[in-house]
Amino acid sequence: MRRMMILTVAVAALALPGVGATAAAVTVAARDFNSCGYYPTTTVHLRKGPGAHYASLGLLNKTDAVDADKATNGWYRVTLTEKARSGLRAGTSGWVAKKYLTPAVCTQLN
Repeated sequence: MRRMMILTVAVAALALPGVGATAAAVTVAARDFNSCGYYPTTTVHLRKGPGAHYASLGLLNKTDAVDADKATNGWYRVTLTEKARSGLRAGTSGWVAKKYLTPAVCTQLN
């Protein structure tokens, strides 16, 4: 929830005369990613770049939560939200094929 509020403020700040098209593009791009993050569907390599030919930084497990912020050619750039089971540190960024990610379900407490 906090991430969405920050994004909304950033988009509103860009909505200045002559910049309207840029603000709209930022909003559309932000909607492409699940605001609650993702989980791998299986054990998968976190790679240095968007492709299987890039070196592996380590492994992600099905319980490792990640946030995505960029997409290219079927790959998402993701960042670990917590320490991975394999030992990768929280905040580590890399690339995972989109087909190996499933959106996390958002929960809201009343």
